[in-house]
Amino acid sequence: MDNEITVVIPSYNPGKYLVKAIQSIYDQTYKDWKLIVVDDGSTDNSLELAKDLLNNPKIEVIKNTTNLGQSKTQNIALQAITTPYFVQLDSDDWFSPDAVETLLNEFKKQPEDVAVVSGNIMIINEESGYLRSHDNIPSTKIKKGRFFKDKYDYLLSNLSLWPRCFRTSAVKKVGGWPTDDSYEGRHMEDKMILYRLSEEYRFYWIDKVMYYHRRHDNNITNNLELYNELIETNVRKILKRWGDEYTPVFEISYGWKGVKELIKN
Repeated sequence: MDNEITVVIPSYNPGKYLVKAIQSIYDQTYKDWKLIVVDDGSTDNSLELAKDLLNNPKIEVIKNTTNLGQSKTQNIALQAITTPYFVQLDSDDWFSPDAVETLLNEFKKQPEDVAVVSGNIMIINEESGYLRSHDNIPSTKIKKGRFFKDKYDYLLSNLSLWPRCFRTSAVKKVGGWPTDDSYEGRHMEDKMILYRLSEEYRFYWIDKVMYYHRRHDNNITNNLELYNELIETNVRKILKRWGDEYTPVFEISYGWKGVKELIKN
C-alpha cells in the first residue's frame, strides 16, 4: 500500500532551516511519503525560501492565520492525516536518509498496543550562551532512548522521544495534543502527548540514530525557568490523573528540573 506514513512539520519562523528539514524528506530511501507542513503564523520568509521544495503534490501546506502554538498546530495536522502512521519533524531539525523507512518497517511489525516507535538523536549544538558554557556541551552528542516498563517508568525517565513516529489511530483516540494548561499547549507538548499515550499504549525503541536535532539560541526549550515551572505543574497534574497514588520528588540537573523519585501516598 502506498502512502502509509506522513511526515508532519509544525513550523514557526524557522528561516533557512526549513529548507534543510524538507530536503531531508526528499532524501529518504522510502519514497511513498506524504508531507504536511503547518505554518503557525510565521512572520519570516521561511515558506518563500522553501517554495520550490513545497511545490509537490505529495505535500500539503496549511497556514494558520495567527500563531496558535505547537499543540494546536499539531492537532490541525492530525485532522489532515490519512495514513496509518505519521512522524513529526521540527522545522529546524532533519532526518537521516533511512529514518522513515526504518520507522515504518518496524511499526508494521508491532501489535496495536504500540503507539510510538522512536530511536536515537544526534544533537548538533549551535548555542552561544549560558547553556553551552554551563553544561560544557560538545558540538555533537548522541542521545539514546530506551524501552519503558510502564507509564511510571516513562515519567521517571525524564526523556522525550526522537524521532516520534505515531500510530495515527492511537493519537486520535486519546484526543490529540492536550491544550488544557495555562499556556494552551504551547510548551512541553512532546512529553504531554507521550504521557497521555503511555496510559493506554506501549512505546517501542530502535537503537539507531535517525534524527538530527539542532540546538540553537532560539529553541523554545531554552527558556529554563518556564520549562521547569511546567515540568512540576504538569507532572503533578498527570499523577493526579493517574489515580493520585504517588507524590513526585524533583531535582535540578544541569539547570533542568526532572522527577527524581515517586513516593507512594
